[in-house]
Amino acid sequence: MGKSLPAGFASDRLADHQLLSDYQASVITEEEFISRLAEELHLSELEAKQAHGLILMEDYPGAKELVDEIRSKGIDVYCLSNTNALHHSEFFSGRFPVCESFTHLLSSHIVGFNKPDPRIYRAMEELSGASGNEIIFFDDLPANVEGARNVGWFAERVDPDGDPVAFIREELSRLGLKVGQP
Repeated sequence: MGKSLPAGFASDRLADHQLLSDYQASVITEEEFISRLAEELHLSELEAKQAHGLILMEDYPGAKELVDEIRSKGIDVYCLSNTNALHHSEFFSGRFPVCESFTHLLSSHIVGFNKPDPRIYRAMEELSGASGNEIIFFDDLPANVEGARNVGWFAERVDPDGDPVAFIREELSRLGLKVGQP
């Protein structure tokens, strides 16, 4: 391709890019998103779709094992994701084994709003049957962590460039949920 992605794409895996935010909240259709992205990047629509796929990261090492261990203790583990239909289908393609382990994955494109909008946290509460400090939430973006705290959740920021799984294990242990090392 040889094209560089726009500034919003380079930081926080598109977190500040309004076009993606609109797509993830189902404000615009997939076709409109790809068309406008192609125009913005001066790419064909096929190249724009491929560029969009580049922002997906791999599972954090040990994430699936951690989720499986927590679930084996009878505790539900949910994923709350700002995502879209293109990426959601990729989550369950076998590329991201951790996604198969969650009790449920609630996606922004399904509910129509993104983190840190309080409504997405309320949608998760409704889905899970838990609320407030019954929920332990981890995210890599400070705004999402703050949004969760604003609705009463226990929330901590993970450093995606560090060892998120080890950090989560330590936090859960500190909170009284003993999870061993894989």
